[in-house]
Parts: sequence; C-alpha cells; structure tokens
Amino acid sequence: MIEFHFNVKKSAQAASILLRLNGGDMGNYCFIKMLYLADREAIKRWGLPITGDAAVSMQHGPVLSQIYDLTKGEAPHLRAEWEPFISDADEETHRVVLKAVPENDELSEVEIRILQKIHTEFKGFSWKQMRDYCHRFEEYDGSVGKSSKPIANEKILKAVGKSADEIAETERSINEAKMLQLLFGA
Repeated sequence: MIEFHFNVKKSAQAASILLRLNGGDMGNYCFIKMLYLADREAIKRWGLPITGDAAVSMQHGPVLSQIYDLTKGEAPHLRAEWEPFISDADEETHRVVLKAVPENDELSEVEIRILQKIHTEFKGFSWKQMRDYCHRFEEYDGSVGKSSKPIANEKILKAVGKSADEIAETERSINEAKMLQLLFGA
C-alpha cells in the first residue's frame, strides 16, 4: 500500500501560490480542488504529489483530506504551519484568504509551474463545473453520499496512466525513503 507523506509546510506554500495567483482569496471549494488537481498532475508527471495529503472521495468529488480539515479550522496538530498563512474558510462566503506569504523553499520550480498551470486552466470554473470535471476521474467513487471514502494512491497512479511496474517502483521508492528516515532521521 502506497502512503505519501503529508507535508503541511509545503502544502501551505502551494496554497499560497494559488491564492496569490487569484488575487489573495478564492472560494474554498475550487481552492481545495485545485490543490487536488495539482497533486494529481504531479503524480502523473513523476509519481509523487506536491502536498502528500491523503485523497478521499466525497459527495462533490475528490478532496485532500487534511487540507480540507485545515480550511474548516480543524487539525490542531497541523495548524502551526498553516494558520499563519492561510485563513479558515469563511462560514458565510466560503472563501479562503491569504494572510501572509510564506517562503517557497519546500517547492521546486516544476511544482510551482504545475500550480500556475492548474490555476490558469481552472480559475474560471464555477464550483459546479469543478465538481462535474472531478466526478469524471477514474479514482472517484460517487457512491459515498454525504460521507467520505479514502482513495488508494495506487488507484490515482493507475488513473493517470502509470503502469503496474511504475506503481510498484513508486511503492519501492517510498518504502526505501521511509526506511532511510527511520535509520538516519533525515
């Protein structure tokens, strides 16, 4: 089973890029979907996401689980890296606001270009257009109703065109990195 490592600091940096490109704020729904789309594009290109967050199917399409929680003011163990930069979604307007600009030291130039590409492609989408677009993804399970269901990373890798060998190699690489982390703490 492939498990990516969620990097909240890198996620806040990615989120800030999208918000800056959008003039400093964005509707929460499209914001979360754009981050999912950026992760999906990164997985398609090199087998690894930008944020590392776990994807789940929800009624209105796939979302990144912990980022979704962060925009709701939840996930207290992650807030120190997120809250100084990204607001919670406003209860009335459902907008997320850039509070301050973090460094981009966690992001590569290619990841920044992916975020820019996703913003350019989807900035004009309404939440209904975004929902309909994401509902077409092979990895999405529309049977969830009002609950959520985890999306296996293997399913996303397959949906973006990775072969069984490429998926196995991704799993090996992630397991090796985890082992090095355990052995050397770096």
